[in-house]
Amino acid sequence: MKSWSLPFVTGVAVQRYLGAEEGLAAARDEACSHWYVDASHLPDMPANWSPQRRADLVADATGRGLSPVLHGNFRAPLASEIPEVHAAALAYVRTEIDLAADIRATALIIHGGAFVEPRPTKAHRDAALDRFLTLLATVVREAADKGVTIWLENLSFYPKYRPFSYVFTREADFAVALDRIPDVKFILDVGHANVNQPASVPIFENFAPSIAALSLSNNSGDQDAHLALPEGTLEVTRITEVIRSTEWQGLIAFETRNDSVQSGLEYLDKLWQQSAPANA
Repeated sequence: MKSWSLPFVTGVAVQRYLGAEEGLAAARDEACSHWYVDASHLPDMPANWSPQRRADLVADATGRGLSPVLHGNFRAPLASEIPEVHAAALAYVRTEIDLAADIRATALIIHGGAFVEPRPTKAHRDAALDRFLTLLATVVREAADKGVTIWLENLSFYPKYRPFSYVFTREADFAVALDRIPDVKFILDVGHANVNQPASVPIFENFAPSIAALSLSNNSGDQDAHLALPEGTLEVTRITEVIRSTEWQGLIAFETRNDSVQSGLEYLDKLWQQSAPANA
């Protein structure tokens, strides 16, 4: 049953870091429309899904009126500069596409992964992004052929965690991705965009038409803590203001480890009412 009245919300997903079947039950208990199946979780990696398990999940989800969102493995080295590794990463993502198709996922979330460089510079980051987007263009095309929608998710920006750096983390990366793949859709993780850069609001303002979903959590700006929306340094009220000014609509996903979906929805509703024009 629909548990929200926010006019911009087309669906509500929850990420509870559980196995696929347990996550479905959690989403049902929290009155969500969607839930995350996390391919970063060893038991839920594509190789661990038999045809029967895939069919059983579809039957259970359909019976409960729920839809999965397949969260691709963010550890996959999709930006590797080693040709053999790059090819293997593409082969792996193809198994995620097949899984997303088989379980009738609303979308498959793809991340840029990471690259290794002892002294990472802007040039290194740009080169890694280029390698990733080359692969992503193939992924988006092949996924569409199988009826699977791709959502590209931004990762956190950690400029001092060398030699390991995430790929697709900066506001400028969104513009590059759209230039290379004009039809690409994003899931903006506002928590990730708040880590070591105040990028959540400008990214949302500038790319709202291409943002299909929002992943919601808060943090203190130094690391991805998945805090409840009222906690941390991200001004969530600014997010609701952008939603109103751009007339954005889409799915929202809660990745708050210390708070319920219902509490998050109530907080958003309060901010939404506060941002309403006085003569509305």
